[in-house]
Amino acid sequence: MQGHCLCGEVAFEFDGPMTSIELCHCSRCQRATGSAFDAGFYVRTDRFHWLRGEHLISFYDAPILRKPPAYRHSFCRKCGSPLPTVYKSQPHIQIPTGLVQETLPSTASDHIFTAMKASWWNAEVANLPAHPGAPPAEFRARMLSALSKPGE
Repeated sequence: MQGHCLCGEVAFEFDGPMTSIELCHCSRCQRATGSAFDAGFYVRTDRFHWLRGEHLISFYDAPILRKPPAYRHSFCRKCGSPLPTVYKSQPHIQIPTGLVQETLPSTASDHIFTAMKASWWNAEVANLPAHPGAPPAEFRARMLSALSKPGE
């Protein structure tokens, strides 16, 4: 399977088994993704290869809170997309699900660090209206009308 960042300059491939997808709600994952959680899975390091753009990879190691290794956020210097997290000493690599081009043969298995979950994330989120593409214009207009000042 292959994946790449938003601009396509950094690409990778992996084969072999992958874990189920873990949804992490910790505050660091929320900040790194700009969302309620990080969705990622693991593959063995020896089954992962960069195809191009390795020179564009940057990372940030946050201070250690509990025990090493540090929380690492890897990203593309050109477009800012999160990238697989590589630690040379670890036998597994975490891959953000949204980077993979093909349909993943795995599903989400669990939520972790839910004690830190975003205040707006709850079970009702799964029951919100769903649109196969962009929302209808009237749906977006209704949503944006909440931004209008009274009397406008």
